[in-house]
Amino acid sequence: MKMNVLVAAAAAAIIALAGMAASVHAAGAPPAPHVDLLGELTPYHAAQHVGGTIRVWGNPYIPGLVKDWEDGFRRLHPDVTFQTTLKGTEAAMAGLYGGIADIVFIGREPYAPELQAFEEWFGYPPLGVKITSGSYATQHKTFALMVYVNKDNPLAGMSLSQLDAIYGVERRRGAPAPITEWGQLGLRGAWTHRPIHVYGYNFETGMAGFFRLTVMKDSLRWNPALKDFDNGHTPQGEVINAGTYILDAVARDPDGIGFANVLFENDGVRKIALSEDNGGPLVEPTFENAWRRAWPLTRYSTAFVNRPPGQPLEPNLREFLDYILSRDGMAAVVRDQAFLPLNAETIRAERRLLEP
Repeated sequence: MKMNVLVAAAAAAIIALAGMAASVHAAGAPPAPHVDLLGELTPYHAAQHVGGTIRVWGNPYIPGLVKDWEDGFRRLHPDVTFQTTLKGTEAAMAGLYGGIADIVFIGREPYAPELQAFEEWFGYPPLGVKITSGSYATQHKTFALMVYVNKDNPLAGMSLSQLDAIYGVERRRGAPAPITEWGQLGLRGAWTHRPIHVYGYNFETGMAGFFRLTVMKDSLRWNPALKDFDNGHTPQGEVINAGTYILDAVARDPDGIGFANVLFENDGVRKIALSEDNGGPLVEPTFENAWRRAWPLTRYSTAFVNRPPGQPLEPNLREFLDYILSRDGMAAVVRDQAFLPLNAETIRAERRLLEP
């Protein structure tokens, strides 16, 4: 019976992978290449039979994925029941430290106040385990960010330290001075003293929060010259993502730089590569690099549980997280066609977090 479930999951994953590529292309982003997203992963094997109730709170954008995880787990552990309340990412952590949730799914990076509230209550931080990567190019699914310049700008790429020196004031990545001219990034001739005009998302958005956390190392001090954009609306009331406005601005400004997603590209802009360190290899913002988490601005979603330091997880929670972090759990992510599944290297790292 278990082998039949695994075979069915693998077959469905192959079908869904083709659908994923089609859906990405339809959204205006480049088609996903043929990548075996599940080939290196191992199937779920239960360490023990478990039962009881698992109370789930979290992100309302993933009800289908959560149900798939729960249904797949219950086929192997029929004595487990789930009570699922997906009121929102913002309410999820409160459910955990309020004692009314056993596991919470947060569809973005946790905010510092959320973690601080838990730690102030219990005296230790919650255990966070990555359960998916963010999407490459799917609206509302924690999509990756890319850095853009005007199409006429010859810059090939830059380091995160240089990007921090453009967007941030504190330069926590160690840049010796602010970067305000293109010549400081190696451009010569007419570009040497041209000013860098900076564009980005409104500071209160999740996209800006992730950029600040990842690039600026959680600094709150943005470049005061940054022009930020918030979402707009069509006359029919449909949301226009701020990324559209950011990249329109960069297309009109030969000296502009902005961060957004491939969903909002236009013919007047061009993605650039990034490196983790000065002098390090430049990484292109491709689908495969996002899945492999080689692209540094790839996001993720996280499950949090309450585990006191040095103590084992409740057996049913441990088994459920083991299931999610298996080929079976990642096949559900692929079928859902929203987020990217975790790769084998990331899963190994997350599994180590489950040990006391």
